[in-house]
Amino acid sequence: MDNSSHSARHPAAVPVPPQAGPLPGSIRHSLAFSFMEKYLIQAITIGTTAIMARLLTPAETGLFMIGYGLILLIEAFRDFGVGAYIVQTKTLDLPTVRTAFTVTMLMSLVMGLGLFAAAPWIGQAYDAPELATILRIGTLGFLLVPFGTPLIGLMRRAMEFRTLAWINVLAALASAGLAILLAIAGFGAASYVWGAVLSGTVTTAFAFCCRPRPEFFRPSLHYWREVGSFGMTASVLTLVNMGADLLPRLLLGRWWGFGAAGMFTRAATLSQLPDRMLVSALSPVVLPAMAAQVRDGSDLKGAYLRGHEQMSAVQWPALAVMALLAAPVVRILLGPQWLDAVPLVRIMAIATMMLAPAFMTYPLLVAVGRVRDALLASLISLPPSALIVAAAAYAGPHALAASMLVTAPLQMAVAFRFIARVIGLDWRDMLLASRASMAVTAAAAAAPAAIVLTSPSGFDLDIGRTIIACGAAFLGWLGGLYRTGHPLSSEITGACRGLTRSLSRSAAS
Repeated sequence: MDNSSHSARHPAAVPVPPQAGPLPGSIRHSLAFSFMEKYLIQAITIGTTAIMARLLTPAETGLFMIGYGLILLIEAFRDFGVGAYIVQTKTLDLPTVRTAFTVTMLMSLVMGLGLFAAAPWIGQAYDAPELATILRIGTLGFLLVPFGTPLIGLMRRAMEFRTLAWINVLAALASAGLAILLAIAGFGAASYVWGAVLSGTVTTAFAFCCRPRPEFFRPSLHYWREVGSFGMTASVLTLVNMGADLLPRLLLGRWWGFGAAGMFTRAATLSQLPDRMLVSALSPVVLPAMAAQVRDGSDLKGAYLRGHEQMSAVQWPALAVMALLAAPVVRILLGPQWLDAVPLVRIMAIATMMLAPAFMTYPLLVAVGRVRDALLASLISLPPSALIVAAAAYAGPHALAASMLVTAPLQMAVAFRFIARVIGLDWRDMLLASRASMAVTAAAAAAPAAIVLTSPSGFDLDIGRTIIACGAAFLGWLGGLYRTGHPLSSEITGACRGLTRSLSRSAAS
């Protein structure tokens, strides 16, 4: 073990960003690479989902969703918030990274062995021995991931999102390829889990190739109190939130069968697709950027409002159109065996609109050193939400989807109270920041709504009308942005000008 003095820190021992915080341009470039990565991954995910939906039954999909959900729940505690700790800590040195690795490795061994041993009992509870097999396969990923966690955290802290983009895209391709091949070979629900294990292995291998620093992996518990204090709070927070997200499929699987759980989960996947395409791209950048702004003493209130203003201008229109076009979207992406998911998609898309600023809650509170506030907000809002979900799940998938219309605004209202206290925010600020996005949403949804109302088949549009509706929605969205003078319109204009200049230079050369 490393027994150097607790007070002796050596910042130069670990690479850190050369400036105190990223410049606006560097944040913009980081966002660009993050968006590129996530859109590529989402394209891979959508393609994989479309193929796997035709290879696996709803029951097999539900079995995987329940098993992998439990694996992710254990994985969240295994991670112990180490990645976020490395990103937000003000002083970073070699002993800190070694401590982070050691804590992660110990947690991986304990949690992996525990899940491996408990797998038969979990399978017995669901009367599904194959569930135990899925859980045991998933524990294999716990062996290598601890070596990648600190390296990925250091890359995020240094905002090396170009490198991270390539790593994550390659891991997604490997995972998708293996899952599809195994599904074709008849491995069923386990196909997805083997793909996930390969994804973690590829991520760790490429992270080490990009940052070959074996000295990081010398065991040390020197700063275990600092890492442990942050990690315990962050892990409990993650467990509470992930447990709330996992609860619906667990209850549906137990009371209504794996088919109902699979249908509900696939509906949730589709309804959250616009949100995931944005949040998954923004999330890796938000915490490092906000942590840097805190170190620089920048205005967090303005950053929060700008983030909501730009997020809602994309998320709300996309979800409104998703609700209108749920039937053709399900048919095209999942196939006819999933049409029972259409009303669920419609309800959940509307409910998800209420969570637009939620993606900034955790990063902002962590950046200002209020990670316990994030935990307290979850402990206040999630227990009543869980009771509502449990009662609704007993009534069936449709009631469960409708319960989100109550739980989503409840959770957002509680989180807002904590955010408002930290950065001096009130509801009037949020309404002003939302006004233009509401108009843009109406402009984007107008044409699809008209097409649905005039269609002989109502919401169940054919492929031709679906394409026309999507094109009209996009044009309406652009028109709404420029008509309202939304800040996002200037970003789009600047991006188009930059692309034009790049193409002109390429043509000239």
